[in-house]
Amino acid sequence: MDFFKAIFRNEPLVTAGISWVVAAFLKFLIILIVERRFNWERLLGTGGMPSTHTTPVVACTTSIGLVVGFDSPLFALAVVLSIIVGYDATGIRRHAGEQAKAITNLIEDLTKGEMFKGQKPADFFHRWNLAELETLLGHNPIEVFVGILLGILVALVVHYRYGYFFPIPF
Repeated sequence: MDFFKAIFRNEPLVTAGISWVVAAFLKFLIILIVERRFNWERLLGTGGMPSTHTTPVVACTTSIGLVVGFDSPLFALAVVLSIIVGYDATGIRRHAGEQAKAITNLIEDLTKGEMFKGQKPADFFHRWNLAELETLLGHNPIEVFVGILLGILVALVVHYRYGYFFPIPF
């Protein structure tokens, strides 16, 4: 029981969890409004607006600053890790997604040619024992920026209402 008390009394951890849920729901809602369709994969999938990688990391970082101080070494570490996550989301992961799109397009073009004529791209993946590539991996800078703002906002709301949201009687 002490384990669960510790988890729910850890404001940065709870803040990160809440912010992830909020970001995932917003991502789902944006797809629902813009594309007028339910896309349940967006709740757990990568890519899209806002960044569900950046939001909880920044929320946790902001919460650490609010709880232990913005001059603490722990906050400094959290800031460095937040920068790395943001860079990774807009850089490496985004480029991997773009490469996956290029490979998928190449395979689609190959299946239209003589060598693989009549095959569907899915047949090509199956023939060569390849998994279909996930193309929505990373984020553009605006998606990460919105994730940063959302993370800060959620951290502020949770911090100033923490006792109200999580009255722990034990």
